[in-house]
Amino acid sequence: MDLTLAIETRKSIRKFKKEDVDVNQIMKIIEIASNSPSGGNSQNWFTYIIKDKDVLDGMRNEVEKVYKTLIEKEAPGVYTFFNDAPVVLAVVEKPYAGSIDNILEKTDKDRNYTRKFIVNPGLQSVSSFITHILLLCHNEGLGACWMTGPLIAKQELEDIIGVKSPDNLVALIPIGKPVERNSKTPRKNVSEIIKVI
Repeated sequence: MDLTLAIETRKSIRKFKKEDVDVNQIMKIIEIASNSPSGGNSQNWFTYIIKDKDVLDGMRNEVEKVYKTLIEKEAPGVYTFFNDAPVVLAVVEKPYAGSIDNILEKTDKDRNYTRKFIVNPGLQSVSSFITHILLLCHNEGLGACWMTGPLIAKQELEDIIGVKSPDNLVALIPIGKPVERNSKTPRKNVSEIIKVI
């Protein structure tokens, strides 16, 4: 598929056919996505490929339980539909410290805080990796969605998956054969997102 076409036609898919997805296809997607740019070429991402239905059920149950405890309502499906996909990627950010970070920690703690938690180059690197995964899935005829809502139960999900600090679970990506959406969410006019200086 042409890259421009892939970008223009990719959609977040939240419904999947009851068909399995070959784990080797997913591994190939991850392998190609690992060419994503990253701060200092840190490649500070790690991916758990989750196919075990019992694990996914446990993850969904924890999200529902935490949501109900905090919000006092049943969790809406947008928090738990990952459980309907044949494959879910749990994408983890590994620690990243650039060459400037140690210097800033000693010389300007406010700038260091801004760099680490506002600019957050480590998270930007993992976000690039996730974007590439989504485009590659679309190119392969698979549906996928970048999910952060379930991370309302981040600690519980990390415990189930086995993510250990200082690693940091940042997203779930359910993947499967898509039940296609008929429309794509409208995009802002380019004039709203550009300022030439």
